[in-house]
Amino acid sequence: MRSHSDTRFIFVTGGVVSALGKGIAAASIGRLLVARGLRVTIQKFDPYINLDPGTMSPFQHGEVFVTEDGAETDLDLGHYERFTGANTTRGSNVTTGAIYDTVIRRERRGDYLGKTVQVIPHITDEIKQRIRLVAEAQDVDFVITEIGGTVGDIESLPYLE
Repeated sequence: MRSHSDTRFIFVTGGVVSALGKGIAAASIGRLLVARGLRVTIQKFDPYINLDPGTMSPFQHGEVFVTEDGAETDLDLGHYERFTGANTTRGSNVTTGAIYDTVIRRERRGDYLGKTVQVIPHITDEIKQRIRLVAEAQDVDFVITEIGGTVGDIESLPYLE
């Protein structure tokens, strides 16, 4: 098994307009790497506050994709699976809401020992941890991470930090 330090990371971000095919681009990059004999996994970070897309309107967000472990996730995970042959899981789709939920639960438990909880470092550290977890959970050469939304959105800033 490869060590986590051998894993390479590719980040796919958009320009100034959302829904221009970042998911298909990320899945296509994954397919090209698989065709070269490399092991790939893909994850998506969505900057909305919802915990997952399960209760979001399909007219606004699109249909959900249900992973093998039962998670209701972004439709792009279906593209990732079809293009790369890799199985995605609950950890493959992370929302800002889920990140904040984790950090707030830790704060309530006292994990931060009374410190002021802030976007930097607490939220950004949790984002980095979610990226590491995917790399550590699978024996892969590449982790492709799509950052949803647009670069100009304030909601995306913690992911780009």
